[in-house]
Amino acid sequence: MTETAQLPRSGIRLKVRQLMGNRDARGIFGTMVLKVASAGIAFALFSLAANAAGAEEFGRFSILFSALSILSIVAASGQEMQVVRSWSEYLSDNRPGLALGALRYGWYVSIAGVVLICILFWIAFEMDTNIFKETIKTGETMAVASVAFLAGNTLALYSSHATRAIVGIRMADGHYEFTWRAFAVVFLIMSLFVGHPVTSTEILAVFALGLAFVVSTQAWAVSKEVKKQVGDVVAEYDVKQWTPRSVRFWLASIMEVSNQHMEVFIIGMLLDPISAGAYFVAVRLANAFALATSGLHTFGTRRVPSLYFSRNIPELKHTLNLMAGMSLIVVLVGMSAVVVGGDYMLMIFGRSYADYYWVFLILAIGTGMTAANGAAPALLMLTGHEGRYVTIVTASVILRVAGFFLVIPHFGILGAATVSCTVMVVMAWLTNFFCRSLTGMDSSIMRFIVESRDEPPTKFQEANHIPDSQ
Repeated sequence: MTETAQLPRSGIRLKVRQLMGNRDARGIFGTMVLKVASAGIAFALFSLAANAAGAEEFGRFSILFSALSILSIVAASGQEMQVVRSWSEYLSDNRPGLALGALRYGWYVSIAGVVLICILFWIAFEMDTNIFKETIKTGETMAVASVAFLAGNTLALYSSHATRAIVGIRMADGHYEFTWRAFAVVFLIMSLFVGHPVTSTEILAVFALGLAFVVSTQAWAVSKEVKKQVGDVVAEYDVKQWTPRSVRFWLASIMEVSNQHMEVFIIGMLLDPISAGAYFVAVRLANAFALATSGLHTFGTRRVPSLYFSRNIPELKHTLNLMAGMSLIVVLVGMSAVVVGGDYMLMIFGRSYADYYWVFLILAIGTGMTAANGAAPALLMLTGHEGRYVTIVTASVILRVAGFFLVIPHFGILGAATVSCTVMVVMAWLTNFFCRSLTGMDSSIMRFIVESRDEPPTKFQEANHIPDSQ
């Protein structure tokens, strides 16, 4: 009885030692530090924009930026996740021709998506509809800057994911997260210094310039590394398999980004740009959880596919334990910071934003619960269960949009935050439930506290000849 009672405690001590001394743990920690630093520069970027543009213009920028971010995912056509999975899968199976073909296929489809969506956006902009008139003020220069940002952001999404899979996380996410934002931060600091009130058009134009630099340098790095890894093989194509897979990834990505950005657009329509800007600020701060734990997603999308497709289940379990520990740290530290200093964080954007503390706190609870899920989305997306994840995320978008139209007219953005938090909590539970039932793996922070009974499904074991002892 004594030994049994001591097992959980010794198990936690063992996991803490693993967390402190393991090379993978250091890799996860390094990736999360990168994402935290990314959250810091994003925080600086949007706080400078809010102060340099003023509340009303920043609100317009928030609405336009949110809409363009959704359109970037639409244009990417699911290729950012397709290349990560395909490259790992085909190299593990010693099929370099298909790996090279999947990489090129992703470029072709992404570029085609950029051309199509940019044309459609330009047509909609030129129609001068009421939505544009009431929220962002139309103009030719704004349309040009919007299209440039849309194209750059879409191609950067693909190039950064391809770079992550082929070159490494530093050149991929480090370069992507910092470079284009650094361009904008320098511009905004100079504008504040000389007293120049910036516009949405100027901010988007600087974004586009930085993104163009990111895409060109990452494409160059990928081309060099591809030659080292696969040599001069002839590219092979399996469009019949890649296309439906890409569609599933595409739908999941659209739903995910809609959860992040659509609400700002809806608030802009139902209320006003100033309210949309305030909600944008609260969401961005609350998403610091998501940015920090996206380090786990980044590490997971690079590490999980190779372990899964090489059938290394013990190492996969070990990696999930380490990721769960990091998630636990993020949730505890993040929620403490929000409770103690949330109003001061908001005031950095402007004193008037401190009035939205409760909106920030409610959203932070929702994003904290999502962060507690760990690598569940990556596990579902990259192990053949992306269809189930699409269903979960789609349902969350529908519930959130319906809730917004019902609640916002009566309770404003506080009601919107409550709807978002409720949907995020439900989505987190469902994602973890299906991750455990379909993959046999629990990726939540609970596995760091309580011993997890990971067991791959019987069909998975039989298909891949994995003994039960693993």
